[in-house]
Amino acid sequence: MSLLIPTRTFQDVMHAEFSWNWDDTMINASGVSTDFKTAAAHVVDCIPLPAGAVVLGGGLEVLTTFATVSTYAVIVGDSASTNRYLSTADRKAAASTVALVPTGYVSLGENIRLTITPTGSDATAGKATLRVSYVVNGRATGSQIT
Repeated sequence: MSLLIPTRTFQDVMHAEFSWNWDDTMINASGVSTDFKTAAAHVVDCIPLPAGAVVLGGGLEVLTTFATVSTYAVIVGDSASTNRYLSTADRKAAASTVALVPTGYVSLGENIRLTITPTGSDATAGKATLRVSYVVNGRATGSQIT
């Protein structure tokens, strides 16, 4: 049996963000160049997380409407669970912010993954930002000893 004592260390919350425009290109999860405007599924690993990371929160903010598309579906997850943090929904409207749903999942080092599926015509405008706040289990960045 161990004698426990109060913790004397703390950890800062880390924040990462990924922004994209309708006409940006990126190497997708399959290693192929893809763009964010065409009416097809785009799967990109956009925020690398270290092993032991736990997502505390975050959100998806649409800054500029994704124009001319019928829908602009966005899912946020990782390689183990496509929709771990945000289930699919049409996210084409500007000024909409939707919160991620932290699950308490302790990452094995999977990257945050976006799955974006525009439908209808190709997009002719649009911009969004994904923000993620997380901590890493067992990491200490300071001491509270007084």
